[in-house]
Amino acid sequence: MTMAALGLAAPAEALYRALLRSPGASAAALAALAGQPLPEVDAWLAQLKSRGLVRSEDADGRVWFATAPEVAVELLLMERQVELNQARQVLPELQRDLLRGGRMADTEALQIIPADAESQLPVYLQMHQMAREEVLAMMCPPFIVSAPDAMEAAREQARQRGVRFRTLVTPELLQWPGWADAVRQAYAVGEQVRVHAGLPFKMVLADGSAGLIPLRAQLPTGPALRLGDTAALQALRLLFESFWVRALPALAPANEADADGVDKDLHALVTLLAAGTNDKNMAAILGISERTLLRRIQALSRQLDARSRFQCGWLAARHFSEQD
Repeated sequence: MTMAALGLAAPAEALYRALLRSPGASAAALAALAGQPLPEVDAWLAQLKSRGLVRSEDADGRVWFATAPEVAVELLLMERQVELNQARQVLPELQRDLLRGGRMADTEALQIIPADAESQLPVYLQMHQMAREEVLAMMCPPFIVSAPDAMEAAREQARQRGVRFRTLVTPELLQWPGWADAVRQAYAVGEQVRVHAGLPFKMVLADGSAGLIPLRAQLPTGPALRLGDTAALQALRLLFESFWVRALPALAPANEADADGVDKDLHALVTLLAAGTNDKNMAAILGISERTLLRRIQALSRQLDARSRFQCGWLAARHFSEQD
């Protein structure tokens, strides 16, 4: 077995092996042992020394010693790892060139999108530009892309074409600045938004023809995977529908209040309660103290004659679902 896989040329390997067998040999002796001309041996020894694989213990370089094999192999492995990392750095550039060239055809089965906003934003926008019937989305932090103006412009253009929007969000997302208002604005323009506490990852689906998800669920800010019309895409649509039927309507529009005096704050409380949001997050989303939150939950439980907090959320969610 040779050391070529570690990036060591055959003449250099021959000299290294000769030194393992004959430590303290001179360059001339090595030339004889390896069957190489002395000028070439001197050049190879200089290269091996620069890589830490051999050493000379005198100033004139008259005798040479090989670095211990376990150290030498580790050094070569580190070199190869550095080279591989440098090679991977060209991928984002190639992907950006592909996107700029407009050659990302709808028929492509899959494509890996680099983990940066400059690469992922055009693909996200394309999901909306190509949609003709419906855009399905699962939204859960963290996010890479933050371009609200460009995103809203793409959504508005899609709505004008008659595209419908159904969006699932996690309860904690409603705690982020501006998101509660964004959900209510989405209601105002006819979009449907529901809350589910168990969303596994972010996702955008355009009709049944394209989708965008994280490449690795445990790395949501890493590379993304763009799917074409594949069996995997159809499976993702079924996954979305399974979450949708178990989700609850999100925050009510800002001007919504029924004749019974049930206002948007109560609607929000019911949504968050039934979605399993913890007290701290619920209080922050509603802008109230945890003590006030507990009083409201207790009052709602008495009104619904609920025997447990879970039953309270379930009964209240059913009440609102029937009204919707």
